[in-house]
Amino acid sequence: MTNNQLISVCIPTYNGEKYLQETLDSVKLQTYKNIEVIISDDQSKDRTLEICEKFKSEVTFPVYIHCHSPSGIGSNWNNSIEKANGKYIKILFQDDVMEANCIQEMIKYLIDYRLDIVVCKRKIIDAESNEVVDGSWYNNFYDLQKIAGIDVENFFILSRKNLKNFNFNRYSVDNIIGEPCVSLFTKELVNKIGPFNIHLKQILDYEYWLRVLVKYDIGIIEKKLIKFRYHEEQTSNINSNDNVDERHIITNLLYGKLLFYINRDHAKYYLKQKYPLLKKLIALRYKIFQ
Repeated sequence: MTNNQLISVCIPTYNGEKYLQETLDSVKLQTYKNIEVIISDDQSKDRTLEICEKFKSEVTFPVYIHCHSPSGIGSNWNNSIEKANGKYIKILFQDDVMEANCIQEMIKYLIDYRLDIVVCKRKIIDAESNEVVDGSWYNNFYDLQKIAGIDVENFFILSRKNLKNFNFNRYSVDNIIGEPCVSLFTKELVNKIGPFNIHLKQILDYEYWLRVLVKYDIGIIEKKLIKFRYHEEQTSNINSNDNVDERHIITNLLYGKLLFYINRDHAKYYLKQKYPLLKKLIALRYKIFQ
């Protein structure tokens, strides 16, 4: 089952001229045609807006370019989503590339399985658009689900209830869902979950996915429908070099909202530490929830 609902491709930009044209070209090539493009620009000082205006003049689908006052990457992401008119949201960053069938495949899975969000696997490309197949970063992050023990064979539906089956030491530290560019989700989901947390710099996407997981199942597509560009200029690398560490946010969210669905031993340890005088009662409560 498929439909022809409007999909908003949301592209937050800032000084993106180096890779932006390739990103926009991948939008032109989409086999799914009922799209609009929402560009939210954080007052770029290079040729970003010029490239966007040229793109707008070349395509037949609607392109809206909004100027945004810089106040962090999350704020720019949120602004692009807020301006979207579509029933579905496809985030695309200014340095990433969609395969031609990306939207067509993702919307098919989302509709067929009656989900509000799906994500896909991704290829890794470098600054010259060559596919990356080795190196330390690749070995650690090339397949976020596999490394956490999630076996995606064609398609997998991740729910909070099966978190305890996977590697807690991995998903309590690293994003096991994917970057925002690998996602397609409904506008209704955004209305219920709320915006990305603008106070975070490094893990705002994973924090958002965990908030989503509290209420929604997340479909994971095995096909690599996105080319994620890994390069030294991307925000995550800059934050890492600046020693931005927000892992405690993830830990607090797992223990606060998903406690009874995570690894049993870690949950029990947390409960005993937090409630030493009531550990027997809480241990019994935990057992009931299992």
